[in-house]
Amino acid sequence: MTEALLIERRGAVACITMNLQHKRNALSRELYSGLASALETLQGEPAVRALVLTGGKHFCAGGDIGQLDAPGLDFRREMLEGHRVVRTLMTGRLPVIAAVEGNAYGAGFSLAMACDFVVGDESTTFCAAFPRLGLVPDYGLLWTLPQRIGVAKARQLMMFGDVVRGLAAYEFKLIDKLAPNGSVLATALTMAEQLAAAAPATIATTKAALARLPLSFDAVLAWEADTQALLARSEDFAEGLRAFRDKRTPQFNNR
Repeated sequence: MTEALLIERRGAVACITMNLQHKRNALSRELYSGLASALETLQGEPAVRALVLTGGKHFCAGGDIGQLDAPGLDFRREMLEGHRVVRTLMTGRLPVIAAVEGNAYGAGFSLAMACDFVVGDESTTFCAAFPRLGLVPDYGLLWTLPQRIGVAKARQLMMFGDVVRGLAAYEFKLIDKLAPNGSVLATALTMAEQLAAAAPATIATTKAALARLPLSFDAVLAWEADTQALLARSEDFAEGLRAFRDKRTPQFNNR
């Protein structure tokens, strides 16, 4: 694993830390390629049931400005490599919680919005800074931000490049859980542990359905019927029924 990333396993939760603090985790190729590989690898580990993505003091400052005008840079190829990250965050089986402290700017904002849940505090600051550089919002932000806050508010943030922080970010619904200062990561880990204790197939299939929105009503009902029939034959469903009847916490085994 690259030094740009740290991965710590805490039971069924894996915590991924972007570790280029001297650059505020600006997305160099080393970082986004490492993220893509790490996320894909963790998806294949049965013992892992939830992820936390964090960046320490500053979540992510966006693209690495020092690399954006490098000679011979193929923007499209680099975008496709970065898309591996957001595709896995959005469509992988594992729920992902972004623990966002400090700044989440540009593509860093996009990374946070690609996660299932966002935890922040009064210092957490978001900015879709793309108008300042003459670039289009990337890393999926044109899809994820309207899904989260609606088209009108997304248009405002992406066209004006407004800076939104703390309580205002929470009210904008950029943050799902506003944690006390200094407890963002701890709060995100607690949430991840709760998700990891749930039935893995339920989490994965719910996430898969939401990633495909918008779907027609009939398509949702058809998907629901097929998926529910499949899950009803699983060992985890049987365990869930037994635990409910025995008034105890279920122990799911992803089978």
